[in-house]
Amino acid sequence: MLFQGQVTNKVPQIRASGNPNLMQLMLGEMGVSEVMPRYSALAQSGLLFAARCALQATSLAGTALVGLQVWNRNANVNLHMMKASGNIVASSATCTGLAVATGVGQTSAPTGQTAATNVINTLVGGSQPSALALAAGTYTNAPVAIWDILHNTAAIASTGTDQGFQWDFEGTLIIQPNCYVAIVALGAAAAASSNNLSLMWAELPV
Repeated sequence: MLFQGQVTNKVPQIRASGNPNLMQLMLGEMGVSEVMPRYSALAQSGLLFAARCALQATSLAGTALVGLQVWNRNANVNLHMMKASGNIVASSATCTGLAVATGVGQTSAPTGQTAATNVINTLVGGSQPSALALAAGTYTNAPVAIWDILHNTAAIASTGTDQGFQWDFEGTLIIQPNCYVAIVALGAAAAASSNNLSLMWAELPV
């Protein structure tokens, strides 16, 4: 699609007919003003989802996983990962941190499933996601850790408050059909009832 405009340093006037004069900047960029907050359009469209697992263990990367996982079982959508967040509320002496991991080749449902604590459409009251969010499952292939998201030490529980983490992927991590994303432990598995974990994603057509 070809856009043509006049280079200007003035804000264009929007005509009553609804036809705007687009503002073209000095290097040909199109000037855009955001009216709604960043993710509001996705949320308003009912395409943004979140899952949470509360007070649970988190395992090392392997085929049998404990910890938040989201599997894309819908051949018609990709999962565009938006955010990850969480904290460790009871320290494990040998768990050195948490990471986001991804896995492939999951053409059938994971076995040994435990459902995530909560799964919502961020358009509250909207439909549930097509992706499957789990607190435990056994997969065909083990995931590979790709992003470190939290450092942990055994001293957290005795010396102060763990501030947790919030990571914004901004849609740069995309989970295709028959693939999955998980939060995994580093060093050693996190202790029982020690983690709160959340993931947010958009479901968009392939």
